[in-house]
Amino acid sequence: MDMGHAEIAEIYRNLQEMPPLLKLDVYPTQLAPVFTADSPLPRFIKWGFDGPNGNQLLINARAETVTQKPFFAADFAQNRCVVPCSGFYEWDEGKNRRLFVRTDGNILYLAGFCKNQDCNRFVILTAPAVFPVKEIHSRTPVLLEKNQIQTYLNDLYVAKQLLTVRFNGLTMSPQ
Repeated sequence: MDMGHAEIAEIYRNLQEMPPLLKLDVYPTQLAPVFTADSPLPRFIKWGFDGPNGNQLLINARAETVTQKPFFAADFAQNRCVVPCSGFYEWDEGKNRRLFVRTDGNILYLAGFCKNQDCNRFVILTAPAVFPVKEIHSRTPVLLEKNQIQTYLNDLYVAKQLLTVRFNGLTMSPQ
């Protein structure tokens, strides 16, 4: 995350607690700032939860099937969350990390959901990729606009509709 980005810096200032080690890039199993319906302020939640058999870490869920999969459906319906970030990475065929950011310089809001009522772990929803992510990877996070966050968190009907919207305002950032 780009802590130089004013909006990201403001989100971190508003966090209810700070993790012991704050890193700029967040990887699976690490804490990330997350918005949930139960508080207007973000809090740190761990990225990823154990799969149905407990033997794999799930970090993403497919938007197309999230409401149909028994393992995900209830949590998506009741525990949606939004992850703010300055960009996200995908890896190309050569295992080179590529950063995707908004073309307008604003931060991204990734749609996700937490596991169980305590919301101590989350996954990010993904959808088929559109350009420019499509050139690197077949899937991309489901992205929300800032003005869609509260509706996504609080209205299941609208949240389901937002899963089908494809955001086209991305660019691949030179690193």
